[in-house]
Formats: sequence, C-alpha cells, structure tokens
Amino acid sequence: MLALVSSTDPQWVDVALSNLDAVLVDHLHCELKAASNATSLITRYLYHPALVRGLGELAREELTHVQQVHDELARRGLSARPPDEDVYAASLRRALKDHGAEPLLDRLAVGAIIEARSCERFQLLAQHAPTPELRAWYHDLFASEARHYRLFASLAEEIHGVERARDRIQRLAEREAEILSKLPVLPRVH
Repeated sequence: MLALVSSTDPQWVDVALSNLDAVLVDHLHCELKAASNATSLITRYLYHPALVRGLGELAREELTHVQQVHDELARRGLSARPPDEDVYAASLRRALKDHGAEPLLDRLAVGAIIEARSCERFQLLAQHAPTPELRAWYHDLFASEARHYRLFASLAEEIHGVERARDRIQRLAEREAEILSKLPVLPRVH
C-alpha cells in the first residue's frame, strides 16, 4: 500500500517510547507543518479543484490533530516549544532537484512519502504504546495518515498521469530510504 522501500529501524520503537514526550512535541510540529503545506498548495494551485477540495479536508483534519496532540501534551503537563530543525523533510525536498524540477509533482510526492512514513510509525506506536488509550489514538492516526498518503499520491496521478506520478514517488521513496539510513534514530515522528 505505501510507497516506502525501507522500514523504520526496529530500535525506533524503544527510542520513541522511552521519550514519548519528545515524540509528542515533534508530532505537534509535524501536524502544523502538514496543515501549512496543504494550505500553501491550495493557495498556489487554486485552479486544480480536486487538489483544493482534498487538501482543504486534509488541512482541517491536520488542525484537529494539532489540537489532539496539544491536549495530550497538556495532560502530561508539557507545553510546546519551537520546533527542532527538520533535517528529514528538508532532505526530501532537496532529493528530487537533481531529476528536473516539477514543483507541484515534487511537492505532492514529498507529501506522499512523509505521510507514508508517519503512517508506518503511527502503526508501530499503535502496537506498542504504553496505554490502551494511546494505542487506540495512534491507530486512528495511522488510518488518517494512510488516507493522507493516498490523497497525495492520487492527486499526483490525476494531475500528472499515473505513470509519471508513480515513477516520481518511487524515485523519492528510494532517496528517502537513503536519507533515513543516514539519520540517527531519534524520538521523532520522522
């Protein structure tokens, strides 16, 4: 289902669960960036009705997730702080530059891969989180991220053609595996 060509390092689960607070703070920023990316794409590509409709719904859902994560942080007595540098996302955005710039297709491909990796990691948290409530919440987030992955991929296919979109996403998935293999295993969503 997901276009990923590598799996998360198995030790990520232990790292994430040993510092779930850090994962939650990072998660908050990931949801904010996802909502911001969706609204940015809508602003720039208003002439694609399916994009406007689909990413409008995605942005609303991501903002709901922002509130959920914020509430979980508050339950834990934590507050948000400024985000750390997102080396993963920045590396993904640069990864396709050497293959000819196609701005919309590239942004949709990056969105698809980021959502796919989030989906995979939320599934791991749904299986291993310390409480039934957290496992259920991460299961819901897993399902949401799977829908978001499919939305980005299907928009790329609709706008740029199935073969071209799948090729671009596959190339990025291969580069994402390389990027991920070089990054340390940290208590972050990506």
